Amino acid sequence: MICTLISNSAYALIAPFLPLEFKAQNISGHMIGLMFAIYSVAVILSSPFVGKSVQYVGTTNMISLGIAVMGLAFICFGFIPSIDDKTIILSVGFFLRFIQGASSAFV
Repeated sequence: MICTLISNSAYALIAPFLPLEFKAQNISGHMIGLMFAIYSVAVILSSPFVGKSVQYVGTTNMISLGIAVMGLAFICFGFIPSIDDKTIILSVGFFLRFIQGASSAFV
């Protein structure tokens, strides 16, 4: 239950900061909204995979992997302000949010 709390808190934790950071990079509100939506899309797409593979990997290993990958994605988000190209910022942002959503399904 604590892992689920951490995972869901991670989703909400980035909400106040990500739009401000992307607005500073002149990224539209529409793209920021899509950035948040891709998290849920990733959860939906990866949940069937997780459901099938949990019996082989084990629940403890699956939860540990999900938390570790999500943490790594959050660390990588810290490097986005150092990127200058808007297209790369969006690509990296979408990729990292997708990874966060997929790792949330593991938890």
